[in-house]
Amino acid sequence: MKKIAAIGFVCLIVLVVGCAAHFGNEAQYEKGDWYFLAGSQEVAKIQSDKASLAHNKTVSAMAIDKLKSQPIETKIVNGATQGYKGIIHNLSYERANIIITGPEKKSYFLGAKEKIEDFLLPGKYCAETYVGGRKMGKGWIFSVGVPQYNYLGHNVHWYVYYDPNPSN
Repeated sequence: MKKIAAIGFVCLIVLVVGCAAHFGNEAQYEKGDWYFLAGSQEVAKIQSDKASLAHNKTVSAMAIDKLKSQPIETKIVNGATQGYKGIIHNLSYERANIIITGPEKKSYFLGAKEKIEDFLLPGKYCAETYVGGRKMGKGWIFSVGVPQYNYLGHNVHWYVYYDPNPSN
Protein backbone atom coordinates (compact mmCIF):
# COMPACT_ATOMS: atom_id res chain seq x y z
CA MET A 1 0.00 0.00 0.00
CA LYS A 2 2.88 2.35 0.82
CA LYS A 3 4.37 1.62 -2.64
CA ILE A 4 1.14 2.58 -4.38
CA ALA A 5 0.83 5.73 -2.29
CA ALA A 6 4.45 6.70 -3.07
CA ILE A 7 3.97 6.10 -6.81
CA GLY A 8 0.71 8.07 -6.71
CA PHE A 9 2.42 10.92 -4.87
CA VAL A 10 5.25 11.05 -7.46
CA CYS A 11 2.70 11.00 -10.30
CA LEU A 12 0.79 13.81 -8.64
CA ILE A 13 3.96 15.92 -8.36
CA VAL A 14 4.78 15.27 -12.03
CA LEU A 15 1.25 16.25 -13.07
CA VAL A 16 1.29 19.44 -11.02
CA VAL A 17 4.85 20.53 -11.76
CA GLY A 18 5.08 19.14 -15.28
CA CYS A 19 8.25 18.35 -17.13
CA ALA A 20 9.06 21.83 -18.39
CA ALA A 21 11.43 24.48 -17.19
CA HIS A 22 9.98 26.65 -14.46
CA PHE A 23 11.10 30.14 -13.63
CA GLY A 24 10.26 32.27 -10.64
CA ASN A 25 10.71 35.48 -12.65
CA GLU A 26 12.09 36.85 -15.89
CA ALA A 27 15.53 37.55 -14.43
CA GLN A 28 15.99 33.84 -13.74
CA TYR A 29 14.98 33.05 -17.30
CA GLU A 30 17.41 35.61 -18.71
CA LYS A 31 20.27 34.21 -16.60
CA GLY A 32 19.36 30.64 -17.46
CA ASP A 33 18.81 29.85 -13.80
CA TRP A 34 16.78 26.64 -14.21
CA TYR A 35 15.18 24.87 -11.29
CA PHE A 36 12.72 22.03 -10.75
CA LEU A 37 12.52 19.71 -13.75
CA ALA A 38 14.25 21.05 -16.85
CA GLY A 39 15.76 18.57 -19.26
CA SER A 40 18.78 19.30 -21.41
CA GLN A 41 16.64 19.30 -24.57
CA GLU A 42 14.30 21.89 -23.09
CA VAL A 43 17.21 24.05 -21.99
CA ALA A 44 18.80 23.78 -25.45
CA LYS A 45 15.48 24.66 -27.16
CA ILE A 46 14.93 27.70 -24.94
CA GLN A 47 18.49 28.91 -25.49
CA SER A 48 18.13 28.39 -29.24
CA ASP A 49 14.84 30.32 -29.27
CA LYS A 50 16.43 33.17 -27.32
CA ALA A 51 19.38 33.32 -29.75
CA SER A 52 17.04 33.25 -32.76
CA LEU A 53 14.91 36.03 -31.28
CA ALA A 54 17.98 38.18 -30.61
CA HIS A 55 19.20 37.58 -34.20
CA ASN A 56 15.79 38.51 -35.65
CA LYS A 57 15.73 41.72 -33.59
CA THR A 58 19.20 42.64 -34.86
CA VAL A 59 18.29 41.96 -38.50
CA SER A 60 15.05 43.95 -38.18
CA ALA A 61 16.89 46.91 -36.67
CA MET A 62 19.47 46.77 -39.49
CA ALA A 63 16.71 46.69 -42.12
CA ILE A 64 15.01 49.73 -40.60
CA ASP A 65 18.31 51.61 -40.44
CA LYS A 66 19.02 50.74 -44.07
CA LEU A 67 15.61 52.01 -45.19
CA LYS A 68 16.11 55.21 -43.19
CA SER A 69 19.49 55.83 -44.85
CA GLN A 70 18.13 55.52 -48.41
CA PRO A 71 17.04 58.80 -49.95
CA ILE A 72 13.38 58.65 -50.93
CA GLU A 73 12.90 60.14 -54.37
CA THR A 74 9.51 61.74 -54.81
CA LYS A 75 8.21 64.60 -56.89
CA ILE A 76 6.10 67.43 -55.45
CA VAL A 77 3.95 69.62 -57.68
CA ASN A 78 1.88 72.44 -56.17
CA GLY A 79 2.45 70.99 -52.71
CA ALA A 80 1.14 67.51 -53.65
CA THR A 81 3.36 64.43 -53.76
CA GLN A 82 3.31 62.85 -57.20
CA GLY A 83 4.70 59.51 -56.02
CA TYR A 84 7.92 57.51 -56.05
CA LYS A 85 10.47 57.65 -58.85
CA GLY A 86 10.75 54.72 -61.25
CA ILE A 87 11.91 53.74 -64.73
CA ILE A 88 10.02 52.44 -67.76
CA HIS A 89 12.34 50.84 -70.33
CA ASN A 90 11.78 49.38 -73.79
CA LEU A 91 14.65 47.00 -74.57
CA SER A 92 13.36 46.04 -78.01
CA TYR A 93 14.11 47.49 -81.45
CA GLU A 94 10.38 48.16 -82.00
CA ARG A 95 8.00 50.74 -80.60
CA ALA A 96 6.18 49.44 -77.52
CA ASN A 97 3.16 50.65 -75.61
CA ILE A 98 3.52 49.87 -71.89
CA ILE A 99 0.29 50.31 -69.91
CA ILE A 100 0.43 50.47 -66.12
CA THR A 101 -2.74 50.03 -64.05
CA GLY A 102 -3.18 50.24 -60.28
CA PRO A 103 -3.87 53.19 -58.01
CA GLU A 104 -3.00 55.23 -61.12
CA LYS A 105 -3.36 54.31 -64.78
CA LYS A 106 -0.65 55.44 -67.19
CA SER A 107 0.39 54.57 -70.70
CA TYR A 108 3.86 55.02 -72.19
CA PHE A 109 4.59 54.80 -75.93
CA LEU A 110 8.32 54.17 -76.11
CA GLY A 111 10.57 54.06 -79.14
CA ALA A 112 13.27 51.47 -79.73
CA LYS A 113 15.62 51.20 -76.72
CA GLU A 114 13.94 54.23 -75.09
CA LYS A 115 13.97 54.67 -71.31
CA ILE A 116 12.03 57.27 -69.29
CA GLU A 117 11.55 58.16 -65.62
CA ASP A 118 8.17 58.79 -64.02
CA PHE A 119 6.53 58.89 -60.59
CA LEU A 120 3.77 56.60 -59.28
CA LEU A 121 1.76 56.66 -56.08
CA PRO A 122 2.39 53.76 -53.65
CA GLY A 123 0.50 50.51 -54.25
CA LYS A 124 0.32 47.37 -56.38
CA TYR A 125 0.38 47.74 -60.15
CA CYS A 126 0.17 45.59 -63.25
CA ALA A 127 2.15 46.42 -66.40
CA GLU A 128 1.21 45.10 -69.84
CA THR A 129 3.13 45.60 -73.07
CA TYR A 130 1.64 45.90 -76.55
CA VAL A 131 3.69 45.83 -79.76
CA GLY A 132 1.88 46.43 -83.03
CA GLY A 133 -1.44 46.18 -81.19
CA ARG A 134 -0.66 42.65 -79.85
CA LYS A 135 -0.28 41.93 -76.15
CA MET A 136 3.17 40.58 -75.38
CA GLY A 137 3.42 38.10 -72.49
CA LYS A 138 1.23 37.79 -69.41
CA GLY A 139 1.92 41.13 -67.75
CA TRP A 140 4.02 42.02 -64.77
CA ILE A 141 2.79 42.71 -61.23
CA PHE A 142 4.95 45.04 -59.14
CA SER A 143 4.75 47.23 -56.05
CA VAL A 144 5.62 50.88 -55.58
CA GLY A 145 6.83 51.92 -52.15
CA VAL A 146 9.76 53.00 -50.02
CA PRO A 147 12.21 50.12 -50.81
CA GLN A 148 14.66 50.90 -53.58
CA TYR A 149 16.04 48.69 -56.36
CA ASN A 150 19.11 49.05 -58.52
CA TYR A 151 17.99 49.00 -62.14
CA LEU A 152 20.95 49.25 -64.52
CA GLY A 153 22.86 51.49 -62.11
CA HIS A 154 19.90 53.70 -61.13
CA ASN A 155 18.39 53.57 -57.64
CA VAL A 156 14.62 53.64 -58.12
CA HIS A 157 11.54 52.66 -56.14
CA TRP A 158 10.11 50.64 -59.05
CA TYR A 159 10.88 49.70 -62.64
CA VAL A 160 9.16 48.14 -65.63
CA TYR A 161 10.81 46.93 -68.79
CA TYR A 162 9.89 45.11 -71.98
CA ASP A 163 12.44 42.60 -73.28
CA PRO A 164 11.36 40.73 -76.43
CA ASN A 165 14.11 38.13 -75.86
CA PRO A 166 14.09 37.21 -72.17
CA SER A 167 16.95 34.97 -71.10
CA ASN A 168 14.73 32.37 -69.38
